[in-house]
Amino acid sequence: MKKVKGIVACLIVLSLASSLMACNQKTSGEVNVRSKGKKAEETEKTEETEKTEKTTETTEETTVETTAEPTPEPTKAPNGQFTAPKEGCKIEFPTKDVYHYDMTLKLDPTNNTVGGNIVFEFYNDSEDDWDKLCMRDYSSLFESESMYGKDIKGALTVIENIEDSRTGELSYERDSSDVSVIWIDLDETLKPGDWMTLSYDFTATVPEIDDRYGVWEDIYNVTNFYPILAEYVNGDWSHLAFYDEGECFYSEISKYDVTIQVPEDYIVLTTGDEVSSEPVDGGVVYEYKADYVRDFVFCASNVFEKETRDCDGYKVNVVFNKENPPTKDMSTAVDKTFYTCENSFKAFNEAFGEYPYKELDVVLAPIAAGGMEYPNLIIINDDYCAGFYTTNDYETLEICVAHEIGHQWFMGIVGSNSGGEPWLDESVTSYTELVYCEYVGGSIADNNIPLSSKDTLDLSDPEQAAQYGKCFPLDRPHDEFEGYAYVYGVYQVGKDMLYQMDECIGTEEFHAILREYVQRYAFTNATTHDFLEVLYECVGDDNETINNLVANCLQTEL
Repeated sequence: MKKVKGIVACLIVLSLASSLMACNQKTSGEVNVRSKGKKAEETEKTEETEKTEKTTETTEETTVETTAEPTPEPTKAPNGQFTAPKEGCKIEFPTKDVYHYDMTLKLDPTNNTVGGNIVFEFYNDSEDDWDKLCMRDYSSLFESESMYGKDIKGALTVIENIEDSRTGELSYERDSSDVSVIWIDLDETLKPGDWMTLSYDFTATVPEIDDRYGVWEDIYNVTNFYPILAEYVNGDWSHLAFYDEGECFYSEISKYDVTIQVPEDYIVLTTGDEVSSEPVDGGVVYEYKADYVRDFVFCASNVFEKETRDCDGYKVNVVFNKENPPTKDMSTAVDKTFYTCENSFKAFNEAFGEYPYKELDVVLAPIAAGGMEYPNLIIINDDYCAGFYTTNDYETLEICVAHEIGHQWFMGIVGSNSGGEPWLDESVTSYTELVYCEYVGGSIADNNIPLSSKDTLDLSDPEQAAQYGKCFPLDRPHDEFEGYAYVYGVYQVGKDMLYQMDECIGTEEFHAILREYVQRYAFTNATTHDFLEVLYECVGDDNETINNLVANCLQTEL
């Protein structure tokens, strides 16, 4: 999720207006049933159990028997063609060899730079010979004033000492139309299935801006900062243009071993797990290990205040700016953040399969977006901790945190070309917001779920769907949308389409379909075709509502 603050505010206004319309179309009984939430039902069940146990304790000569909770049965697909994975199933790491980045880094706050050495081991996973490589150097995009209309003190990344372990030193050149695209000609072709090691030194400049990549108020968001191998798809290297209003990154699952040197008074949060820390002159060297992730990022600052809690068995770290917090009392916002993490894990583990990592970091910081997701780390706009955004019991904060955690499954575990098919990333993740809302119930469910229901606007009806005509088809590249159609279409209308599939098939069955999708494409990159293949194997091709939703909203055909 990457949305500028104005877009977020606009969506909130639209949501409130749509909510009023939706509530007028639903009976209060229907809303109340939904708003109760699975979390509330589980709490009631626990309380009833405790009450029963207490009663039993006061009864003389009572035989106490304990019965183990039965293992959930796998979910039957609606058309019976296959049995879908059960609720809460494990998501196993792949057994095949994957790419490996060994990184030795140093953050230099004096010069606002991050750099070091990278040793990158990888193989040709295509059926074509590779005589060149394409790397993405997103940091260099910030050297120009054109992106933000002001001097943000960025610079082209310095890349030196590129070496192929097979042949020796190599050179590179930047694409003439996109400085973030780097071409490296190989002296020896890399055959399909063959491995090589590429090593290089780099120094990237962190721009002075409150964005997903930048430094602001002494907080460093160091993301997409190192040259990373592009994806090779359908006989060519993918290098779609960067854009700032949404997710646009596309990479391969890799293992990372990373050391980062920072000043001694800095707190660091990263992708992966901390292995060790060792003091050096005036600083600390941290060692991290991250397996089976698409990227490595970190946030660092000497103004962070950090709190750590257990959330459903996962270690969650939350940090914010203690020197300049968005509100004097951050305790309520921090509590709400942990509450959302706890319930997101419970809801999403059940619906999509268990989160396979140990830890999640949440950075509440200035950022020119609603939030942004990375492997094991999310950045949330700290404006959501105060002011206008807290008037409805921190609902905006809660939705944003749940959304970014949803991305850990959809774009993290199951990847996609988020620039080429953004709906697979943002629409599916926006649907996870509703999964969260249904789980916790209450006002957040009442305020959000009706907006996506067919009772508000039925996307399977061609005449009603035509009201969002500019948003369709959803499954097209970012640059083919015009104006606001990208943001509203991919974030809202795509969510509506998926929720209406849920309404048509049934929530348990639709979650089973998503679990099957996750199991098939975990730690790979999926396409719209892949998603539809799973959908139709589950529901068959004779469900009129599903067929109409797909036909009205998407262009991909099986």
